[in-house]
Amino acid sequence: MQQQITYYTVLLQKENYKSFYLAFLRVAICCWLLKELAINWSSLDVLYGQSSFVAAKYNFINRLPGNGFALVKSHYALFIAAYIIVLFANLFGIGRNFCALLLFIILYLLQKMNMSIVNGGDAFARIILFYLIFADSYQFLVLFKEKKKDHVLQKILNLISNLAALSIMLHLCMAYFSAGVAKLTDPIWLQGEGTYYAMSIERFTGTPFNKYLVQHKWIDYFFNYATILFELVFPILIWNKKCRKPLLVAGILFHAFIYIFLMIYGFEVVFILIYGLFLPNYQWMNIERKGTAFLKGNKNGL
Repeated sequence: MQQQITYYTVLLQKENYKSFYLAFLRVAICCWLLKELAINWSSLDVLYGQSSFVAAKYNFINRLPGNGFALVKSHYALFIAAYIIVLFANLFGIGRNFCALLLFIILYLLQKMNMSIVNGGDAFARIILFYLIFADSYQFLVLFKEKKKDHVLQKILNLISNLAALSIMLHLCMAYFSAGVAKLTDPIWLQGEGTYYAMSIERFTGTPFNKYLVQHKWIDYFFNYATILFELVFPILIWNKKCRKPLLVAGILFHAFIYIFLMIYGFEVVFILIYGLFLPNYQWMNIERKGTAFLKGNKNGL
């Protein structure tokens, strides 16, 4: 057991195995959060200001000077401005991990101020930001390149960064597995009617075709049990190289179906973004090289 721990510790210290995609994930999450902020821009005062209709739950934040949330609400415009600055700084890799920590704290405060608008995608984005505090996601897609670090320090950073990436991947697997187990204990899902009810509710009617799809029992049963099967097998088979790509394709189709037909948006986008961590770094590097070459070719008129 001790030999295995030593072996994997040494292996994880050799290099940052997810260096490119961690950088892409950092940028993608920042862009997604900026998009969410833009959507809610006209309602910021109602959501976070003194006009807010939601009373924040009492917690340690309210014990801070100025009564915590009350202080932030009275100066919410400055708080949002700081949020935007930190988002852009993190997007461009300015301030590195310290900026990632600030972004996590600000997002945490915003979500706690109004939990009524926090969905699964928002919650998972916050979890990703937490792990990115510890990850070295600044080797690519940054405004300023970092100086080469000491060999010993680099090994420690590689270890922490790889563990952070692995934690995000494991968290995704836990989310799938717990959802699958929950469905197995729900009589509606066991009877094959879970997707039927979901697609029949007006709130989740994403297309005019929903009402026609639910009329066919075999479609209801197929998507119902396929959902349970996918959520249960994904955490187990995703670690097998032969099963990985088919599972990722199935997962993209699975989330695309929910996005289109059930109008659950952020949750699906954030989950799909995590998928890239399951692919090796060299594949993303090859894509990056081809993309760069293509852009340079277009620039030169080729």
